[in-house]
Amino acid sequence: MFEALNLDQGEELVYLALLDQPAGSTAELAKQTGLPLGRVSRSLTRLARRRLVHRAAGRPVRYTPTPPDVAISALVNERRGELDRTLLAVPALLEQYRRAAARAEPAALLEVLSGQDVAQGRFLELMAGATSDVMAFDRQSAGEGTGPSEVAVERPVLERGVHCRAVYEVAALEDPDRLPYLRTLAGLGEQARVLPELPMKLMIFDHRVALLPLASASDERFTVGVLVVHPSRLLDGLIALFEDYWNRAVALTTALTTNSAPNAEFSQVDLETLALLCTGIKDGAMARQLGVSPRTLNRRIIRVMTLLGASSRFQAGLQAAKRGLL
Repeated sequence: MFEALNLDQGEELVYLALLDQPAGSTAELAKQTGLPLGRVSRSLTRLARRRLVHRAAGRPVRYTPTPPDVAISALVNERRGELDRTLLAVPALLEQYRRAAARAEPAALLEVLSGQDVAQGRFLELMAGATSDVMAFDRQSAGEGTGPSEVAVERPVLERGVHCRAVYEVAALEDPDRLPYLRTLAGLGEQARVLPELPMKLMIFDHRVALLPLASASDERFTVGVLVVHPSRLLDGLIALFEDYWNRAVALTTALTTNSAPNAEFSQVDLETLALLCTGIKDGAMARQLGVSPRTLNRRIIRVMTLLGASSRFQAGLQAAKRGLL
């Protein structure tokens, strides 16, 4: 029962016996527990040191138990503090381990996984094991999109509180079926931004491992094969690269998740139009995303620019950012 508190079986028996018979002597406890007198004496000494029992005044010497709610809670808190202090040492120990591993076998910092099943399996394993954050560059080609399977994989990650950030390349938004899935992910908590171009497809899990596609730029799906990057200067560089692109990207999340605009002038349709407008996506692709004709899209763009008091799309983006609409 008390193994987690570093009490052996004899000490546990003596403490439980004292709960049944407070103010017991060493001889009485030995008789009650069936333990040798010397072992009971040693157990009482250690229990007293852990503040589980107290020595009472008088002769013969007797011991009284500390009430369990006080004694056990104090020991648990003490143990928890020791464990927390141990956890604080993990980053330094891990860094020491990484340096030694890199010196001993630099190749262990990288893995090459070929084949659809192996690569996809590692991706799903890392998604399922993510505990703090996931960062992604999405360079999926038009027509591939974010479908139900990707949403199904990311949903449990978001629902358990993992911070997920994704930068989408404009070309990845040209599939007319894309927006509903992006809206679903944004509603679950994914932070989404957009840039005209990204250097690669990339995923980083908990700042401890990254996945890069093995395929050429024309087909960057992880199902073909992946390069796995473990803690190293290369991983540090990939993390810095993501943060740099993230800071320069245009936000999509506000427009995708806002059910009512922060300013009554702007409808949800206005926000969606504005968000896509600021990504630099071509008008034809934007119209397909919104499911409207080019003429209707043009009217919506003019309306948004008028509401923002902007004479150009660039000014519209600046005004939208200034008002917190993106």
